[in-house]
Amino acid sequence: MSALTLFASIIASLILIWAVWFIVRFIQYVGSGEYEMDQRLRDICK
Repeated sequence: MSALTLFASIIASLILIWAVWFIVRFIQYVGSGEYEMDQRLRDICK
């Protein structure tokens, strides 16, 4: 395996881990009800 392939694999892995973390956090955020609160605050501030 060349150094470039190894580097690309590490970058791809980091992006994949970040994407999974983002999705998990987003599901927790919506599930906790904070999303609805933020929408209400946005409507009040308009």
